[in-house]
Amino acid sequence: MVPSPDAALSSRTLPALQRPDVANAPIDQPNAVKIAQRAPEEPVASAGLGRRLLDPASGSHIRSFTTSPAINPGKTVPPQFKELYDALSGVRDASIEQVSVSRLQLALRGLESEAPLVRVAVLGLDNADFARKLVRLLLADPLGPRESWEDLLDGYDENPTRGVLIRYGEVSDSIPNALLPTITIPSPILKKSNMEILVSSLGSDSASSGGTLSADTFLVPNVTIQTSHSGRQNVVRYPVHRSIVCANGVDGLLAFSTLMGRSNLKNEVESVRGAIGLSLSEQNTNSGRLSFVNIQQATTALDRIRESVQNAMEYERGWNGSGMQTVIDWLSSSAQAAREDALNPALVPLIESLLDAADQGVIAHDAQVAYDQTIGVAPEEVRSELESGVTTWAERAHTELRSSLEAGFASPRWRGLAWWKLFWRVDDVSMITSEILQKQFLRRAEQEVIWTSGKYEQAGLLSSSAESMSTSTSTSTSTSDTAPAKSTPPPWPTQITDIRTKLLTTTVPSLQALAQSLVLFSVSTTTLTSALSALTYVSIPAASVYESCTLAAVGLIYSLRRQQKKWDVARGFWEDEVREEGRNSLLDTETSMRKIVREGGKQAEDPTDHRAREAIVRARKALEDVKA
Repeated sequence: MVPSPDAALSSRTLPALQRPDVANAPIDQPNAVKIAQRAPEEPVASAGLGRRLLDPASGSHIRSFTTSPAINPGKTVPPQFKELYDALSGVRDASIEQVSVSRLQLALRGLESEAPLVRVAVLGLDNADFARKLVRLLLADPLGPRESWEDLLDGYDENPTRGVLIRYGEVSDSIPNALLPTITIPSPILKKSNMEILVSSLGSDSASSGGTLSADTFLVPNVTIQTSHSGRQNVVRYPVHRSIVCANGVDGLLAFSTLMGRSNLKNEVESVRGAIGLSLSEQNTNSGRLSFVNIQQATTALDRIRESVQNAMEYERGWNGSGMQTVIDWLSSSAQAAREDALNPALVPLIESLLDAADQGVIAHDAQVAYDQTIGVAPEEVRSELESGVTTWAERAHTELRSSLEAGFASPRWRGLAWWKLFWRVDDVSMITSEILQKQFLRRAEQEVIWTSGKYEQAGLLSSSAESMSTSTSTSTSTSDTAPAKSTPPPWPTQITDIRTKLLTTTVPSLQALAQSLVLFSVSTTTLTSALSALTYVSIPAASVYESCTLAAVGLIYSLRRQQKKWDVARGFWEDEVREEGRNSLLDTETSMRKIVREGGKQAEDPTDHRAREAIVRARKALEDVKA
């Protein structure tokens, strides 16, 4: 629906009437306009942003750059946007390869203010002549004289791929520079919407090439700048929030339709609009995502109102009939949010697009990882057969543990360490117990583990699981502080070896020390009581020999009974401990072997992907909280 003529006139004339310096200026004395030729951003080398869809017309030496809005971590972010800002920063850190860095930085910079600067690109198909005329009509003051910036904008056609940046300024200003030319204009539209406009061109020849065009084709336009000291040209990728694609005539309409037909804008459909130069009736100037404008009619209307205010009605009819007001209304739709604490409408599709791109990148990476895991990996049939082998090994190992230890503990050498034989065999305790551990503690099961690991290596299961297996091994033996450190652990489960080493270094010395202490106590106690008996016999003449030897007999019986009791308990405890540690080592080894069979050869999940998913979920939730 086209606004009424009164509304159209008031929306463009009221800001000018409030400026007496413009409204009262004589027509033959236009205000002096200075041209500012300075780069909007320092060009930063582009990396990882994907191939360019459009090839700008440039010289033989062209380098590709992208604008990188500086993000100051110390900047104050409005409280209502802080959570979203932090979440997007997490997306940038976790999935920088999946998203456009320049667009992400543009979104972050927009969150640093409650009234962010909105970038709009006006792109002409093949050339920027029609786009410059459209921008001049959008920003020109109808009640003021023709200003010099309008002449400059109309005549700026040195290079169709070299853009012109238009910003708001209280007065026109210029800083001569060989980079992107910049014009500052005291335009009410730019001030009210806090907007800057980039005028450049877009090559329609990409429509003839294959492939689907992404939103970056229209929202990250290429701008050619020339270096100041050489003839080389740099291509700057300038990210924007919204874009107007301009074309003239039926051929332009067909080219625009072809581009849109091959484009996949997703949730940024409303961020791209077409402006086609065709003469249509007033009721047909607005068609969904397309505006039909009559540049000649709008120019005539503007010239008529500048000649005299008495031509206001003629201006209203010509202006509304030209379709220009629909473009102004579309630009104004992103000026303000519905609530004061809500996000600017221009940032919403930008952030949603970035999150969708990050999501797709993570999904694509997961699919690639899943595909890579199927290449050169043992099939499930082989894994099932190997896991059955683990079950068989576990049964044999438990049987061996029971039978071999029973044989070891029933051997003559171990039975020879009876409590009453400790007096002449106390030094053999460590040798005999070490021999039992070395020869009877799961020797065959350990050899079968090494042999089975060779089958795992042949099946390709140890390539990516060796690290996790060694980590599990070190964890299971972390209770032993005296276990020898291994710089390079073998590629098979070593729980049996580690447990045997632990028993040899901890329990055997303790058992040897206990045997020595028991023998020493028995000998010393018997000697002491015997001496006391002799002293009693000598000092008490009435005491008989039998009475005097009572003390020696009591000491001997007590020490031997104590030695028998403690040694039998210690031997039984050591046997139970060896059996229990053997069972634990078998369980740990079986767990490690099953883990190798089930997960061996598969790539471990990248923790960066997990952080990326969390950051995307946080960002989506924060975006919903601040959307209008």
